[in-house]
Amino acid sequence: MQKSHSQTGGPGFLKDSKVGSATGFLTVAGTMLALPHGKRNNMAAPRIFDGVSEYQKHFREVPHCYASMDRKPLTPYHPNAPRSRLAMEDAPVPLKNASTIEFHDRFCVHKRRFVTTHKNHYTGEQQDLRSNPGMIADSTKLKRFLSEK
Repeated sequence: MQKSHSQTGGPGFLKDSKVGSATGFLTVAGTMLALPHGKRNNMAAPRIFDGVSEYQKHFREVPHCYASMDRKPLTPYHPNAPRSRLAMEDAPVPLKNASTIEFHDRFCVHKRRFVTTHKNHYTGEQQDLRSNPGMIADSTKLKRFLSEK
């Protein structure tokens, strides 16, 4: 079986081919050229995404606005909109090298802060040789009362 001349060359050679890169073929001055697919209408003007996310909507950069301001920008209604709030004073700016850290405790007595328990309770008395617990308790009670004054 021999193929006919119309099927071995010319524009009929690629007729009904399975190649999807062209819509057709033509011969110009002995050279075979492919006809490209046409432009799509919806791709001519690419769509621009103009929606915003919930995060972008709430945390966008807005000009400083307050209720009694002149010529404030119009915005959609929101109950907590900054344009409906009263003007607030700016926070005080601390001095350049000022520190706000305090190392003092109001419950601490600084006069005797680093005095040990031994220095607080050692009075230099002789050893108590009494064995009566009532007498020892009474004298201890008196010493504690006098030291707390």
